[in-house]
Amino acid sequence: MKTLSDARRKTFRVGLAVSGGADSVALLVLMASLRASHGFEPVVLHFDHGIRKESADDAAFVKRLAARFGLPFHSARVKVARRKGESIEMAARRERLKFFAASMKYLHLDCIATGHQMDDVAETFLMRLKRSSGAAGLAGLKPVSFVEDIVFIRPLLNVRGRELRDYLRARGIAWREDATNADTSILRNKVRHVILPFLARELDPQIVEHICRSASYLRDQGRAVVLDHRATVAAPPAPSRTEAFALSVERAQGYEKTSAEIGSLPADCWMDAAALKGRTLEVRRWRAGDWMKPSGFPHRRKLQDIFVTAKTPPSIRHSLPVIADAETGEVLWIPGYRVSESVKVPSPSAVSVHFSLKVENKKGTER
Repeated sequence: MKTLSDARRKTFRVGLAVSGGADSVALLVLMASLRASHGFEPVVLHFDHGIRKESADDAAFVKRLAARFGLPFHSARVKVARRKGESIEMAARRERLKFFAASMKYLHLDCIATGHQMDDVAETFLMRLKRSSGAAGLAGLKPVSFVEDIVFIRPLLNVRGRELRDYLRARGIAWREDATNADTSILRNKVRHVILPFLARELDPQIVEHICRSASYLRDQGRAVVLDHRATVAAPPAPSRTEAFALSVERAQGYEKTSAEIGSLPADCWMDAAALKGRTLEVRRWRAGDWMKPSGFPHRRKLQDIFVTAKTPPSIRHSLPVIADAETGEVLWIPGYRVSESVKVPSPSAVSVHFSLKVENKKGTER
């Protein structure tokens, strides 16, 4: 006898992350219109973080909208509390991901769709350019990505935000406006309302489309090693005509103590596998302004200060590769030095990832 669970597993089920804003409302309407012709089952997901006083009204609005289009509705309300060192946005994201992960399991979802669109890609590109992200970071939002056990899809990345709003207006469908989106003291809002309009007016009317095309080139050209299907390490460029970095990555348990000078290769480190889930890492040369919070240190330190303290010669600093978080810019490891506090292996029995960085000459021999 077939069970409901068995039937559900044979139907492709997509969770729709709907906040009530224009982009996610357009996602709901579009996916609802395509479900019959494409043979999938959408489920509306709404997470109420309780930060804004209007959040309960947002939840009620999304629930009514789901009913209007005959879609199942699943929501959760959580009073977000910050942990030590977290911003309220980071705490909300943590709780939202917990809700999505639970929804994937409880509702037998195959993936979760979000309403990210072209403008989001361009904004993210400029924000990461500001902190000197490498290719993996500038590639930005991807059509498909993995965060812990969640599979995210972004079907609207080739559509402009204004096109989605026009689509809703033509159908008489309202959406909710978050008043904080107009606050240009928030970096993303400043990029959205000030910087991109300026660039479109003074430099290129199609600046958003052209930034998105560049980001797609970076995604297509990137070389990567996948860690447990949940974290990605982008391979580095060759540092010169005669040498190239060789990075090996393998699963491990615990860690080993190493002793070496900063910049000496080969070098090894171990990072906590759980802390790496969902991250995109890149191997690149260090840059002015780079920082890390070394394991055992209470505060961030600039790499420049670390090099001065360690008396690292300038000749080594200029060609030194580091492993960094492509999204945040945080340096996670300096070869010959300790790892970041955020990825240190918590115990000898913990599952870890072993990174080994070597230099190969043009003939492929190690040194």
